[in-house]
Amino acid sequence: MSFSNFILDHGGVAGAARQRLARAADLPEWVLASGDTMVPSAHQLRLWELVEYQVGDPDVALRIGRINTMSRFGIHDYLFGTAPTLGGGLALSEHYADLITTNIGFAIAGESEDVANADVRLLNGHGRGQQLAMQFALAAVVTRARNATGRDIHPVRVRFRQSAPRRRSGFVELFGTRRIDFGAPTDQITFRTADLALPMRNADPVLAEILRRYAAAQPPPRRLEITWTGQVHQVLLTLLGDGRVTIDRAARYMATSTRSLQRRLADEGTTWTRELDRARSALVEQRIHRGRHESRDSLAEQVGYSDSGALRRARRRWST
Repeated sequence: MSFSNFILDHGGVAGAARQRLARAADLPEWVLASGDTMVPSAHQLRLWELVEYQVGDPDVALRIGRINTMSRFGIHDYLFGTAPTLGGGLALSEHYADLITTNIGFAIAGESEDVANADVRLLNGHGRGQQLAMQFALAAVVTRARNATGRDIHPVRVRFRQSAPRRRSGFVELFGTRRIDFGAPTDQITFRTADLALPMRNADPVLAEILRRYAAAQPPPRRLEITWTGQVHQVLLTLLGDGRVTIDRAARYMATSTRSLQRRLADEGTTWTRELDRARSALVEQRIHRGRHESRDSLAEQVGYSDSGALRRARRRWST
């Protein structure tokens, strides 16, 4: 699930308001139909601000963080959940963080024999969006720890760099401690080392090793492109294999006119035909690289060709 959709779904934003907030955050509407597209941090933080304003709930990020149960974010969650212990799972979360975000830094370090600190850093961003993002991040870490171990884990202490809110009750209720410091030098959760040693409910060393190999072989998640050429490429990767793909259909999907789309592509030195070929080539190579067991005729149909012969001729053209 893309993080933009996760925020909108669990923030309680639906219907026309969903599209309106996406546009206000400068997110193309097709992103809402995507399951794995990363968006630039500035857009994501703006979306947090807009959702808070839309629903009128200053604790919205905490509320969404409470919902962040396992399996929401694919392989990253499975890597975490199949680790032997909570500490091992958090270490894997640190190592594979870029599977779900490039804007969060995460590190575990021991403070003493009894406690260890999980430091969470937002690499880029400021303002209210930054505050909401960090509230969600720390809430999600604790929620995932509880879900994965089956224990009602209460941190020893939670620290936020942001200033104190008017009401702290939502923070105390979620984290299960009154030791919540604001205006701190770092955003941090302090766990008991005994909690970090708790076994995971779904610990599975064999599956964990398979998942690590799988993660290493995956291409990086798609990121939202801000050029028209990049946006068209991502739209085509979404549409190919789902009926006939035309420039009219792509333009409707991107909420623009055919003439405007042609003009935007020309301004960037390319054409619709060239971008369609580029997307077809990328999709074919991706499916071959991943070892998909499908006939050449089936692959040809997926990318909009009549048969394997037409695809073979196209691949020769792409390589010249």
